[in-house]
Order: sequence, then structure tokens, then C-alpha cells
Amino acid sequence: MDVDGVVAPVHGKTAWGDDVVAGRLFGPVLVSPTPCARLDVIAAAPDVTGFWLTDWPPEARARMDPFPGRDWASIARPPPSPTGRTWTKWPAIQAWLDDHPEITTLVWCDDHLTRTRRATIRPRLEERGIRNLLLTPATSVGLTPQHLVKVAAMLGV
Repeated sequence: MDVDGVVAPVHGKTAWGDDVVAGRLFGPVLVSPTPCARLDVIAAAPDVTGFWLTDWPPEARARMDPFPGRDWASIARPPPSPTGRTWTKWPAIQAWLDDHPEITTLVWCDDHLTRTRRATIRPRLEERGIRNLLLTPATSVGLTPQHLVKVAAMLGV
């Protein structure tokens, strides 16, 4: 799970209609308590574990309230490439999956999962035998009710 553009819209409002300021980081951070709570319920289901894949450090996430995933671990990211042209999240997921061969289902929510990236990533996950749902929320809105219906359905929650 990413934060900016997923849990917290960037320069916009969520689709939930109950936005609150959860804290400040380069300005107010708007979130909806509804999907925050729903994400925690989903992650608490048997055989489901939430992980962060974001530039937001745990300390920044811990200061936000409401906010999901206070006890979720973060997937380690490699350092940025010297050219800055490489997206480090996909290599991070691959390394994490290498370390967790028991993973059979992956739901990844990131506003930077472009159509091209999804088209490259999806078959690579399927080659590993991993069922997957790759969601790309609109950066200015974040996760919508429809997104969380898809997540719950994919995870059987």
C-alpha cells in the first residue's frame, strides 16, 4: 500500500465524503476514516497481512490519526538509481516475493501503477503463480469504495 494518492489524496478530496485532517506533512493530510478503518479490518482477516510500500517513514504514518496500518511492516526499497529513472517499487516487490515464496495472492494499491507498469507486472506475477489485483487510484482521490469492494472480493474478506 502506498500513501500519497492512495490513502491520502494529493491536492484533492477522497470519494468517501467524510474527509478529515489526519495530520500535517508538507501541509494538511486529508484522509477518510471510513477506508482507513476498512483497510485495518481487511488486513486483520485470516491469511491477510498489510504492508507499506511508500516513501513515508513509519514515524510520519504514526503521527496521523485516523490512519490505517499502524502495525504494518514496510517493504524495503532499494536506493534510487543514480539517474533517477528507475521505479524502485517493482524491484522491491520482486525481492520481497523472493523472500516470501508462500505468497499466493497480492493486492497492490499505488497511484503510480500505470497501465504500462501493470501490463509488465501482471504477467510476471502470474508466472510466479501469484493471483493479483493491481489498483491505480486517481492521485487526487485515492482509494474509492469500488476499489475496496474489489480488494475485499479478491481476498475473500
